Amino acid sequence: MNILKSFQPSNKSQKFYTFECDCYKVDRLGYCGDLKPIRKNVARHYRQIDSINKLKASLRAGEYTSVGMYRLFFITNDGACLSFSSVLDNLQSIYHSMMNDINDGWKIIGLSSVEECDEEVYCDHSNELLS
Repeated sequence: MNILKSFQPSNKSQKFYTFECDCYKVDRLGYCGDLKPIRKNVARHYRQIDSINKLKASLRAGEYTSVGMYRLFFITNDGACLSFSSVLDNLQSIYHSMMNDINDGWKIIGLSSVEECDEEVYCDHSNELLS
């Protein structure tokens, strides 16, 4: 079970929280009565990323898995590994590549864990050690 963590909406006056991948609106702090999700899968890790919404949900879910706390990284269509910080730094180029289906090395197609790799994993953009 994931803990309740805040979510930054576009309207800063409202309070939104994510719990088990869904987004909830909370009127009063501490009130968790009949909460109904207002948006499903707002913060969730996707193995295959084929849309910008899945990329954004994976970014919101965080850099580590909820079970085991293994570090995650993104995979581009040419097989490169990108850290979360590199993706956030180059988000405009990644959006452009994904929206226009351009195979220029920025098109993200998946998400993987360092636990699944036998060798050390480095970010191909920043050369940061991920494993």
